[in-house]
Amino acid sequence: MMDTIEITTIRNDEELEQVYELWERVFPEVKGFFKERLELDGDYDRKTTWIAKVNGEIAASVQLFPYHFYYGDAILKVGGIGNVATLPEFRGRGLTQTILKRQTEWMEANDYDLSLLSTDIHSFYEKVGWHMIPYRNYTLENVPELIDNNTYTIEDFSESDLQDVARLYDAFIKRTVGARIRTATYWENQLNKTYEKQPQFLVARYKQKIVAYLRYHYSNQTLVLEECCYDASHETAALALVKEAIARNADYQNIRMSFAHNHVLTSYFQEWGAKVSDVDANMWKIINLPTLIGKLKLEFAKTIPEEKISILLQCGQTDFLLDKHGDILDIKKPTESFSYNLRIKCSEVELTRAILHGPEGGQLEKIFPDVAYQFWSTDSF
Repeated sequence: MMDTIEITTIRNDEELEQVYELWERVFPEVKGFFKERLELDGDYDRKTTWIAKVNGEIAASVQLFPYHFYYGDAILKVGGIGNVATLPEFRGRGLTQTILKRQTEWMEANDYDLSLLSTDIHSFYEKVGWHMIPYRNYTLENVPELIDNNTYTIEDFSESDLQDVARLYDAFIKRTVGARIRTATYWENQLNKTYEKQPQFLVARYKQKIVAYLRYHYSNQTLVLEECCYDASHETAALALVKEAIARNADYQNIRMSFAHNHVLTSYFQEWGAKVSDVDANMWKIINLPTLIGKLKLEFAKTIPEEKISILLQCGQTDFLLDKHGDILDIKKPTESFSYNLRIKCSEVELTRAILHGPEGGQLEKIFPDVAYQFWSTDSF
């Protein structure tokens, strides 16, 4: 008798409890970890928890974590993929890949632009359209003696600081792409997690005003800088925060971070001779190319220097005609008869890299702006 396989979203609390139990069986974390993660997500919707049933038994599940990030004046919607799991006795049937295909269709119908997941099994996800897009990691074994800076007062974060920190965060991430836009509820819930070890949290004050903060954790003599934001006029406050973190963990052997290339600490790490390595953990997928290109229209208009030009952009099997007249840019599908001045051809991988990290030479430089990619590890899913 043939098995009956059903791909669906969960429909009730009983199925959600069964999913928690499935994740506990597959991953090292306990059920409470997964339960807390979803319960503290103010935007959680059952439509984001997908399952595969085999003869009525939940055999696999994938969780979708929606979020948004700034891209200049645009806001892009991302489907974060996590908790991809199949019970051992049901593996080899393509259950999670089938879920991912259906999730992609659902995201396309619900205005998602991109999807992100973290993994070390790239070939598995490449089969369903995700591409590895590396980011940079910086590791220092020795930090030069940092001079005392009495300009700033360094203190531990307290709950009363949250509003000021959130405001500082939102202003800072507008200079990057990729960092999650956080609501007040998201901030509060993130700081209330009990199953995940909270990073240390320091703030820097200038005349009583919070002008920078640092979140980090310390383990096995490694100081990992997870998140650091600062006011544009107080870059050196970031150094004061690092100095305090070092003082509190004086037996450290190395310091590690993955910050954007325009972050002040990246400049210092490079100056101090940090080891630079590419991290291959993140994989991205474009969900709806036409709507994504449409959302980037205003950014393209800023980047293209010509007053009047028509550009044929070809990505895979999809073509776009970018017509610029003065400050106005119009994007449309080529008709049966059209003309253009410049043709730009690229793959989906090249286009995704250009969106997240800026163009790395070639003709994509003519339309894509230089950007600074940042995804904080504190937002991992």
